[in-house]
Amino acid sequence: MSESKASSPAKLSRRAAALIGLAVTFVIVLLVNFVANRMSFRADLTEYGVYTLSEGTSNILSRLETPVELRYYVTDDSKVMSPSERTRARRVSDLLAEFARNAPTKEIEVTDEKGEFVKKNVKMLTVKKLNPEPNTDAEDSAMIDGLQAGVSGETNNELYFGIAIQCLDAVEAIPFIPAKPETMLEYDLARAISSVHGGKTKKIVVMSGMPLAGGFGGNFQAPPQQPWMFYELLGKDYEVEVIPTTSTEIPEGTTTLIVVHPFDITDEGQFAIDQYLLKGGNVIAFVDPNFFYARAMAQGQPQIPGMPPQGGPGPSSDLDKLFKAWGVKYDMNRVLADLDFGSEIIRRGNFSPTFLTLTRASLGSDPKDPGLNDPMTSMLNQMNMLTPGAFEVSAPSGIQVDNLVLSSENNELVGSFDADPTAEGGSDRIREKFQAHGKRRAFVVRLSGEFPTAFPEGNPAKSAEEETPAEEEKKEGEEAKKEEAKKEEDNSLKKATAPGRVLLIADTDFIYDANVVRRNQIPGLNMVIPEMLNENLTLVQNAAEQMSGDPDLINVRSRIGVSRPFTKQNEWYREAQQKYSAEVQEFSAKAKEAEAKLNEIIQQTPENIDQALLSPEVQAELKKLQQEEVQFRKRERELQKEVTREFRQKLATYKFGNTLLMPVVVIVVGILIAIFRRRTIAAR
Repeated sequence: MSESKASSPAKLSRRAAALIGLAVTFVIVLLVNFVANRMSFRADLTEYGVYTLSEGTSNILSRLETPVELRYYVTDDSKVMSPSERTRARRVSDLLAEFARNAPTKEIEVTDEKGEFVKKNVKMLTVKKLNPEPNTDAEDSAMIDGLQAGVSGETNNELYFGIAIQCLDAVEAIPFIPAKPETMLEYDLARAISSVHGGKTKKIVVMSGMPLAGGFGGNFQAPPQQPWMFYELLGKDYEVEVIPTTSTEIPEGTTTLIVVHPFDITDEGQFAIDQYLLKGGNVIAFVDPNFFYARAMAQGQPQIPGMPPQGGPGPSSDLDKLFKAWGVKYDMNRVLADLDFGSEIIRRGNFSPTFLTLTRASLGSDPKDPGLNDPMTSMLNQMNMLTPGAFEVSAPSGIQVDNLVLSSENNELVGSFDADPTAEGGSDRIREKFQAHGKRRAFVVRLSGEFPTAFPEGNPAKSAEEETPAEEEKKEGEEAKKEEAKKEEDNSLKKATAPGRVLLIADTDFIYDANVVRRNQIPGLNMVIPEMLNENLTLVQNAAEQMSGDPDLINVRSRIGVSRPFTKQNEWYREAQQKYSAEVQEFSAKAKEAEAKLNEIIQQTPENIDQALLSPEVQAELKKLQQEEVQFRKRERELQKEVTREFRQKLATYKFGNTLLMPVVVIVVGILIAIFRRRTIAAR
């Protein structure tokens, strides 16, 4: 009895200790949450560091010499914003705080209250958060900065959610922050900071016969066309000018020349490119053996009944004279088909070998390959090409060749008709006759060095002029001789005066809007937010930055697309297509064999073909062929069911494993901890 009484206080103290421990734990959790809400602390555990500022952003911030202010406008009200929108607003606030933390503090001259210049340590980037409630100074400030009130997609309330970036008198605005990855917002902010701080100091000239800049498209009944997205993006950072492919010279001060689908280029136009390059110019050229969306561009043009589509660009383009001088082999009538990079179109499981989804495998297989190391391409994850061509380069001495984006070895050049991914049976015909090249071909290649001229005989325009009668034959004496000598003088360059760079891309669809961007209308706003479908334009912007801009923006922009394509799923579908293709070939062979037998029987009785067709032998052969076709169609359906069943089983296995694994690990760890504690207590 006494032992039980003696032990009872010990039990009470153990319970009290447990209660006190529970209360202390509760208080600690409250304190941690309180401190966490007041502090901005983020641990980035992602593979690509998507929540950490890139090296490029840090470099841009370190170069700031004049203070930049970020004004963050957000309607921070739980009655207006939904919980998910408030969470997104908090993430944006954390990102802006990260920018401010990474910005340097520098000693600069500022004016004091007396108007005198004094030296002072100033933070080069500051963030100001404003809540633009109705009829407040913050709302007026938002309107002055170019922001517009949008509508919440969940509460249908009017709200502000944008950022203004200002340095001195230069202001840029992100009118409404869309729901997109933080890496994309980081790039938008870094680009805007660089723009307001440094301004547009470089000039890019675009040479094309297509309306890339928008405006009138040739049809008086249609609304004006909008600019291509790649043109809009370049216009944010550079002064951009468009010239036709018939131009005889490149404008002065051009840092980079971009040639887009030169289907109508003249010899004079190629000569202008040649002379610009020999002076040390930078050229980016898009050519295409089959510009797939050319037909879409022709739809807005007036059409003549009964005639082929009128208007729009030609489907194929080339720079024949320049390519010959540069040692570039390119067939403007052949499209590259690739069974490894083929993409799913129209319906699940229907893969086209000419509509390509290029993963990191297209950048190279050797760690030393240029595509995996060059800043232009090294961080790209996914690009799309539609009926592209290919390059094989044997450059003259002094020219360096870098193959940046490549096909797989399982490729072949095919005709344009079968290359059309929407053509009935085109993909099947390619697979039936497919013969792999066995070597990788280049989609994107860069040439650099001192280029030879493609026009050793001089300006082709002057050669044409010499064939026509002189207009001033009536001039006499010394004046006429001077004019004649002036005409005969050829000042064109015959060799390079400085190293130049050329980037060749064998696909114009690579930058066409339908292939690269989805334009989303923001509810309540007359504003469109672009959603990039791939990293095609990232490569183009990187190339422009590398040739004429800020290389740090390449580093920031290349982090935008973190893609994890379903490579296993694509692999399963390709295997299914190969199985299906084998059976199609077998059936086609049997059909041809039966057709040959029928022709042989008919040729034996050419005088009466109808009677021959009705003969028992022919009818039996036709019936056999029909039965085989029925069996083939039945087998085709069974195969599709097997593929779907196999895919769902594998997917369910992976999902079950991913879902079950973590709870099982937690349970096992909990059991082990419990056993360890029990043994420890028992040992005492």
